[in-house]
Order: sequence, then C-alpha cells, then structure tokens
Amino acid sequence: MMIGMTVLSPVQAARKWRDEELLRTDVAATVSDFPNADAVIAYRQLLRDWPSTSDFPDVRPQMEISNE
Repeated sequence: MMIGMTVLSPVQAARKWRDEELLRTDVAATVSDFPNADAVIAYRQLLRDWPSTSDFPDVRPQMEISNE
C-alpha cells in the first residue's frame, strides 16, 4: 500500500529539478569570490530560461566550466 506518493509529469519533474538547482546555486549569486562564479551565474540564467526553450523538459541545461 502506498500512501502520499505523488507522481509528477515530465514537465513538473523538470521544473522541480530546475528549482532545486537554482536553490543549490544561490550562494554563488551572492558571494563575489565564489569559485567559477561566472560559470554558475551563466548556468543559473540557462536554468531560468530553460522552460521557454524547445529543449524543455527533455534536455537539461549543463554548467560550462572553463579550465582557465
């Protein structure tokens, strides 16, 4: 017997993942000397834009980190 189980649609699951990623990367947006801050900020913008792209919900954004 399952109680309280919620089944998410692919769109709901994608939005949940996106929201969790934004929460996980919040600190990078507020700490000026955060490692790879520029990459994290760019990634956060991709996350915010993602629902309006043709890739949503199938292809998740990836963070691009340079080795410079």
